[in-house]
Amino acid sequence: MTQVPTDGPRTPLLDAVVAVSSDLDLAQVLSRIVRSACELVDATYGALGVIAPEGERLVEFITHGLSADERSLIGDPPHGRGVLGLLIEDPRPRRMKDIMSHPDSYGFPPNHPPMHSFLGAPISIRGEVYGNLYMSEKRSAPEFTEDDEQVLVALAAAAGVAIENARLYDRTRRQRGLADAIGEMTQGLLEGGQPGDALRLMAVRCTELTSAELSVIALYDADRRLVVEATSAEPPDQAVGDTLGAGRWDDIVAEGSPLLLVSREGETPAPEVEAIRRLGAPGAPGPTAVVAISVGESALGVLAVTWGADDDGTAADSLEALRSFGRTAALALEASTAQRDRGRMELLEDRDRIARDMHDHVIQRLFATGLSLQSASRLSADARVRERLDSAVDELDDAIKDIRQTIFGLHRPIGGLGMSSQVAELVQQAAASLGFTPEVEPPTDWDALTPDLEAEVLAVVREGLANVVRHAEASWCRLRIEVTDQVTVLVEDDGVGVAEGDHARSGLANLTRRAERSGGTLSIRARSGGGTLVSWQVPLPSPR
Repeated sequence: MTQVPTDGPRTPLLDAVVAVSSDLDLAQVLSRIVRSACELVDATYGALGVIAPEGERLVEFITHGLSADERSLIGDPPHGRGVLGLLIEDPRPRRMKDIMSHPDSYGFPPNHPPMHSFLGAPISIRGEVYGNLYMSEKRSAPEFTEDDEQVLVALAAAAGVAIENARLYDRTRRQRGLADAIGEMTQGLLEGGQPGDALRLMAVRCTELTSAELSVIALYDADRRLVVEATSAEPPDQAVGDTLGAGRWDDIVAEGSPLLLVSREGETPAPEVEAIRRLGAPGAPGPTAVVAISVGESALGVLAVTWGADDDGTAADSLEALRSFGRTAALALEASTAQRDRGRMELLEDRDRIARDMHDHVIQRLFATGLSLQSASRLSADARVRERLDSAVDELDDAIKDIRQTIFGLHRPIGGLGMSSQVAELVQQAAASLGFTPEVEPPTDWDALTPDLEAEVLAVVREGLANVVRHAEASWCRLRIEVTDQVTVLVEDDGVGVAEGDHARSGLANLTRRAERSGGTLSIRARSGGGTLVSWQVPLPSPR
């Protein structure tokens, strides 16, 4: 077996290859390639231009030989015009004695150092041009030699391997990070956490791991509208509850494959890009990835991630990881929904069993006891005893009525449609007396409410609307219910108004007691346009 000696002298080219291959961080690899190339061919200045996925422009420009202050004075990096664009259009090595005299020379911006001799070579990865190496101003000679060209071409080949390894490492790291984020989100959902918190975590981690500007998660509601459930923007609730505007959202979801929308300079961004960026991504639009959140044929919504200008490469590298992210997130959401449905079903079964036991056993025994007392009353000659027995029978009748009301409540649907339909029924009852239908803005998710809190909210809605009916003399009324870390019921009208702080009038004292009993508050104030705004707020109970 022949052994390759490891202790012999190494050429500068081999040293450069070892140097550029000694790190897996892509930014470090690109910087080392430029620095090593300058040293190998004795260039004063060097740069590596990364080409956009569509192959028409540079989206990243790493330099060597210029200080940070010099780069700042020059201004924006080049986008691949003039001589630099020759290697993009025709990717092959090029040498020039004087770059300024070339017919394709685009000139230099102000504060750019003078450059004459030039040497360029493409960097290819698996037959695809990743970028170009640009060398300028050979120190030891008026121009670069053929040997310099061969050395740069050899380094470019090694650089392609190093860049590919760094990209694979970065992609693996990103996928692992996204998988960890999905695990955190799934754990939070299955442990009974609020879906909004879990989705917010998903959006934030997605933005961090893909170096994006903004991530948005929108899910379909009952009317097939895409409603924003979470973003990575600050504050956390920014844009939550908004619907996504114009765009081919349904077509994208139906297609199933992730879509990368690139906004080129001078072109109007696609409506999908504008709809996402207006939710919290200022600045020039860059690429935007739209990924379906779906399980099989069941479409739940979309994950949209948007980057800044010139981040095409990062966006393209993140696309496959985001596709996997969307699929796994959909499974987590489906599992969470199934778990909540099972919990509701178990609760309904327990309620049904309790209701049957109360009806079949408790009420029957109370009824039998009442009959016995009535019989005993007839047999008694003492009027006071008869009066006491009749009073006891009346108390039993009232107890039976209360139990039957409780049984009716146990058969009432819990959460979701149950609450929505009951609120709608109260609004229709008020509309019959008001002569118009109050506007209603219900929350998108009732699941955070406990059964006791549901009953409180319904009582507050009933009392608040009744107060408008009896006293406001209004021609307009709006009911708004918000469920965040607290429950807020807002009832406003354009009626005659009520004095601020007057909680004793119009049955509002009852609302005050309900709020204080749950650790909340009731406030009453006049609206700027006339009328009254009643705000009832109580905190959500802490999860057990």
